[in-house]
Amino acid sequence: MTPAEFRDMIPAFADATVFPDATVTRWLAFAEKRCPLERWQDLQPHGIAFLAAHHLTLVMAASKATDGTGGLDAAGGGVVSESKTVGSISTSVSRAGAAATADIRAGDYNSTSWGKQYWSLASTIGAGGVVA
Repeated sequence: MTPAEFRDMIPAFADATVFPDATVTRWLAFAEKRCPLERWQDLQPHGIAFLAAHHLTLVMAASKATDGTGGLDAAGGGVVSESKTVGSISTSVSRAGAAATADIRAGDYNSTSWGKQYWSLASTIGAGGVVA
């Protein structure tokens, strides 16, 4: 898969100044090794694109992080719940974040929506044997 094909498939990465071709190419090559054609067949482009997008998102989040987290919190989604009390008044907000849809077997793939999509496909692809 070329960077142009990747950008056509996932327009969120269309800006080559934010996501340079060299970086995209490196993650596409990595993803292609993780998504062998004989296993993935016609879904291989999706697996490659989702896995590359996952890693590109983590790299971008890490480059923006100034809090020492390496960007993982930023990539993982919003706060799941928060509360505040001032005097006798309390307020609480709870919203679905990355943890709400996490598959505990997915590990760091839960960190991004792209990783979740990759994991969902990879879990399906891995079911059953491979016919050579």
